Amino acid sequence: MSDEARTTERLMLRRPGLGDAPAYRALLMHPTIGEWLRPSPLAPFEPDDGDIWLEEDRRHWERLDFGPWAAVERESGDYLGRVGLRWSEIGDRAAIEVLWTVDPRRHGQGFAAEAATAALDLAAEMELDEVFAMILPANAASLRVAGKIGMTRDGNVDHAGFDHLLFRFEPTTS
Repeated sequence: MSDEARTTERLMLRRPGLGDAPAYRALLMHPTIGEWLRPSPLAPFEPDDGDIWLEEDRRHWERLDFGPWAAVERESGDYLGRVGLRWSEIGDRAAIEVLWTVDPRRHGQGFAAEAATAALDLAAEMELDEVFAMILPANAASLRVAGKIGMTRDGNVDHAGFDHLLFRFEPTTS
């Protein structure tokens, strides 16, 4: 269905492997990532959560031949984050979510938008009718990314017990 690896102008987007475990752990342990992906009163991320997410992403790839990529800066080889497509619960139904989680120390450099655009290109190649993103209202960085990549606001949705802003993208009509 999809290529396991893609390149963009500045990024290598590849299927995550076991060697990415330390990077997944470090990403989830960053306080800003915890604020946006596991806000209070939920328990903060623990290092083992990175291992769980990595295993879930690897299984998603094994089952469906697509999933979140490990985003690596081509020039430096630095692991930047986790970006891509995955099946998720969007409100009361299953749908494909585009997600982006980039190391906050690299925010403001356009990496999230560049990688998320590649994910939306993949969604178009897969001939998906729609793709969604769920963003907490306080996550200004992700709200900017959603706007940059052409997603449109589509109401609100409860996710993990929190009210999220829901964004939609229709790749086959864009």
